[in-house]
Amino acid sequence: MSIHAAKWLDILLDLRRKPVGIKFLLTEADYVQSLAKAPQNGMPYCTAVKWAGQGRSYKMDAAHCSCFAASRALGMADVTEDAVSGSRHAKLGVYENLGVSRAVARDMIYCAHKCAGVEIMPLEQYTTSKPDVVILVTTPYNAMRITQAYAYHHGQMKEIKMAGMCAICQECTSYPHERNMPNISMLCSGTRCVAQWSRDELGIGIPHHYLELVINGLRQTVNPMEFNQDKERVAQRLAEAGQTDTMEIVLSQNYYTGAYGTPEQIARRNRKA
Repeated sequence: MSIHAAKWLDILLDLRRKPVGIKFLLTEADYVQSLAKAPQNGMPYCTAVKWAGQGRSYKMDAAHCSCFAASRALGMADVTEDAVSGSRHAKLGVYENLGVSRAVARDMIYCAHKCAGVEIMPLEQYTTSKPDVVILVTTPYNAMRITQAYAYHHGQMKEIKMAGMCAICQECTSYPHERNMPNISMLCSGTRCVAQWSRDELGIGIPHHYLELVINGLRQTVNPMEFNQDKERVAQRLAEAGQTDTMEIVLSQNYYTGAYGTPEQIARRNRKA
């Protein structure tokens, strides 16, 4: 890609927030070497992701992460027995009974590694290194476009995992990282409370090494998928970035053009053509 991936995402999607890169700092040396700063008074991981989407940068270890569920999911703390058994959420009334809670707990995917911490920065700031996972908190429309872009190269996203629980830390970070596949999250009540996401936002976690093909898929599907107003937005962003020559935008032409109508209406239309 001739320009940074974050810039391509900004051109191709109608983003309110910056894409966020997550890098696992596996050793203490990695943690010390990260130039990002730890939050002085602690912060939930998902709140750090929110602020990174607005341009801030953080690094976080278990001592600075004020959400133990996130520390477990990311590999900064051991998974406790009440999490494995499902007893904690069963007692809280999150699930109907211990059996259901245990089933959800069994399907939770925690990072298998033990890491010293995580780096949470806007994707555009990764200029000399690469993150492990990219998170976008965005609209359903943009989630559709990313799904279409993924499908352009890989086919259907077949193993989306969501329970509306541990959304940013697990559904958008540890699951994509451990299973090596993108995932979509409806977010969870906890992160909607502490990070104050909008009601019309959801989360997407993408292993970074998929990102180039996702961006290529977005580029290839602008003409068959996007509406004219969105094609015009993309064309304007391309011009602003000096990338007009890299894509041809074709208005009033989509994969579904002429596809709708009763058999009689379609036949009449074809006769006129």
